[in-house]
Amino acid sequence: MIRVVIIDDEPAIRRDMQALLQQQPGFIVVGTCGSVAEARVLIPATQPDLLLLDISLGDGTGFDILQEAGPLSCKVIFITAHHDHAIKAIKYGALDYLLKPVDEEELQQALQRVLQLKAVAPEQLSLAQQHLKQGGLQNRIVLRSQQYLQIVAFEEIVYCQSDAGYTTFFLTDGRKIVASKSIKEYEELLPEAKFLRPHQSYLVNHQFIDRYHKDGYLVLRNGVEIPVSTRRKDLVMEFLTGNR
Repeated sequence: MIRVVIIDDEPAIRRDMQALLQQQPGFIVVGTCGSVAEARVLIPATQPDLLLLDISLGDGTGFDILQEAGPLSCKVIFITAHHDHAIKAIKYGALDYLLKPVDEEELQQALQRVLQLKAVAPEQLSLAQQHLKQGGLQNRIVLRSQQYLQIVAFEEIVYCQSDAGYTTFFLTDGRKIVASKSIKEYEELLPEAKFLRPHQSYLVNHQFIDRYHKDGYLVLRNGVEIPVSTRRKDLVMEFLTGNR
């Protein structure tokens, strides 16, 4: 049985979440609270396996709770209102989340992912919190693969290639990392000033572009050729010539 603690500053949300979880076999709610101060007491007392954690609380944030708790063995799913900046921060850290109001089907899917999730790593929290507080000044991203979490600096990424809903990252040291999100999601996360999408299947770090060939492809410094789609050719030319 997976022991769950719900932390949200809206009583109605806590009640709804608890009611939904009572319908999920294998999960039991062992406590709920609505503030950072209450969570300081509740988490050690209940020793949960899973936190359903609101980002914005009246006396702080969900990140504050996790930082103060130190290394946690439990898993975490963030709960947030539809706020692009908060969601982007969560994605930078490859953290799992649910949007309010929580949909029962989405909750079921998130709980199923819990079985594959590992406890949150400090690096994940650091990157997400940094983005949330500083407006995206960090230059790294956490990539989630089936085996592990990999922290990658933007300047290490040569290019990305779409692969049936997954994205393969090709790095400067020759490594390839297959991440379990679509290239569209990574296009939204990687800075537009550094990364160019010349084709629906590719994202390229512009610092590794050597030249553009008139036959419709980019040649990278390592000799790799990246196709440029017809409909993106003008965008690519504007990017390369600085006329954006």
